[in-house]
Amino acid sequence: MKRSTKVKIGVGVVVAASTATAVIASGKVIEKARHVSNRYKVKRFVNDKFDGNEPLLSIVDKLSDDDLDNIMSILDKIKSGKKRVSVYGESIKDTTEDLKGKLMDFVDKMM
Repeated sequence: MKRSTKVKIGVGVVVAASTATAVIASGKVIEKARHVSNRYKVKRFVNDKFDGNEPLLSIVDKLSDDDLDNIMSILDKIKSGKKRVSVYGESIKDTTEDLKGKLMDFVDKMM
């Protein structure tokens, strides 16, 4: 095998290895940034809902990344449930108003 072929193969291997390393490292950086963001969101939630309760904030500092992911998924479920309840609440309110109107019409006709 020629020396230039060996150099090309070597350079190709180095490029492939460095690309793989960059992809793995960027995935870890993105994952770490997501965890830092989740921790910040949970701390902000504690500040908003519990008036910055120091014992709760210290607990948030001690939580693992998996615990924070679980808390974030719970908060997402609460938000989606809240949206569904508000949609149902509006339709119940409209239905109640319609029923009230029909009942008042019925009472007026009876008198």
